[in-house]
Amino acid sequence: MTQEALVRPRAPAVPRAPWQRLLAAVALTMTTVSIVVFAALSASGDRAIVAPIGPAGPFADLHSTLAPQLVKAACWLAAATGGAGVAAGLAAARRGWRPRPGLLLAACTAAVAVFVLVPPAASIDVQNYAEYGRIVVLGHNPWVMTPQQLHELGDPVGLLRPTQWENQPTVYGPAATAVEAAAAWLGGAAMAWIAFWIKVVNGIAYIAVAAMIDRLAGPDPARRVRAALLWAVNPLMLFWMVAGAHTDLLAVPPLLLALLAARTLRGRGGDTRAALAGLTSGVLAGIAIAVKVTFAGPVAGLAAGLWQAATGGRRAALLASGVVGGTLVLAAGYAIAGQAALTSLTRRMSSANDSFLPLPAFVYHHAVLYAGVTLAAFLVVGGILAWRMPPGYASLPEIGPMLVCALAVVLGDVVQYPWYDAMFFPLLALLPATRLDIWLLARNAALSGLLLPGVGITAHQYREVRIAVPVFMACFLAATALGKLQFAEVHRRVDGEALPLVRD
Repeated sequence: MTQEALVRPRAPAVPRAPWQRLLAAVALTMTTVSIVVFAALSASGDRAIVAPIGPAGPFADLHSTLAPQLVKAACWLAAATGGAGVAAGLAAARRGWRPRPGLLLAACTAAVAVFVLVPPAASIDVQNYAEYGRIVVLGHNPWVMTPQQLHELGDPVGLLRPTQWENQPTVYGPAATAVEAAAAWLGGAAMAWIAFWIKVVNGIAYIAVAAMIDRLAGPDPARRVRAALLWAVNPLMLFWMVAGAHTDLLAVPPLLLALLAARTLRGRGGDTRAALAGLTSGVLAGIAIAVKVTFAGPVAGLAAGLWQAATGGRRAALLASGVVGGTLVLAAGYAIAGQAALTSLTRRMSSANDSFLPLPAFVYHHAVLYAGVTLAAFLVVGGILAWRMPPGYASLPEIGPMLVCALAVVLGDVVQYPWYDAMFFPLLALLPATRLDIWLLARNAALSGLLLPGVGITAHQYREVRIAVPVFMACFLAATALGKLQFAEVHRRVDGEALPLVRD
């Protein structure tokens, strides 16, 4: 061996093609299995996974009754293969697998169509959305009137109200409530049809998010494939956000549109253009928060990222106009909702029934104390992540702060349902590959398996997640603090972009 060979580091070896092909085959197989099993479970209509939504709906519902053990095993299979399929696809992509992004988006559209046409699955949330939308259509205030009161009126939709939330007014913002009301207007007095229109909106939103992150990923095929794998054809996100039709998804398009609007600052222009971009971005960010208030987290991250990216007077014009735009939207929305909207949200937060990070009982009975504990958790999780978060792409400086804040909100909350992860998966898809992918995929798959079938979650299931979530948090935060999120690979800079090189 020469002296030069001893001094010069070895170049990273090029991965062998068979590994790439094997991982790609595993990814395609497991992703397909997961989507098919999730769709079949939803189409079965079994009451363990599909809540009663009444007759006259357009869904492909077989009205079957399956053995409980079979349903649970199938749920675990779908959750495990979904997470493993995405992980295998990401590993193949790091080794050079480049499926056409257009085909992945087409597969996303096909999967969305399937999940729209099966009954809403794995929770009672769509029933609640239908109740609140129906309350609005009938001329009542959903932040005051409860589903039980609608039931007592003998309304056909109210008669199907889920008992778990029967005395809880809506906790969602005015933007989400407007969508629910529109679905209820289209669906009339049939809960099934209201649920269908909610699912149609969610399906459109899901595809829109896939298209937006594909655009944000830029022309690089590797980045586009990664974005599609983590969102467009991610079976776990497809299931929870389209089959489950959770309203969290509705906040993601305006959040990403706010980012796209603000990025016009990259072009040439003065303070006027910066103020216009900021105003537009602020309005869109305000709509995201008006869907669900927790999206104030990634909105704050967007503001921090824009502050870092902008300079001089443009920075002040951008942020000032952004604050004005967001404030106007929220003020108008909550002026319509009234004080009752905040009261309902506070009441919901004081419930310990589905807390995943158990707190002493007295904390839940004091809103200020509860808010203080939540803020402390947010700061701890966010602080560790901000300290150790791997670098992102120089062309997307806003994504890192947005992801840090989104993860702090989701992981620092005492309630952590799998569909909450829609807040951060589109952002994660726009960062370079790190071990953070595996941590978050494994967490979502595990939570999904523990909480499914989902309708009528038992005390036993909550006991399981109350062990799994704190254990995950301790391990994840320790690994993050020790700087273990990066792959053990050599990184280089190309045109200011951090690109990982794969090691044999």
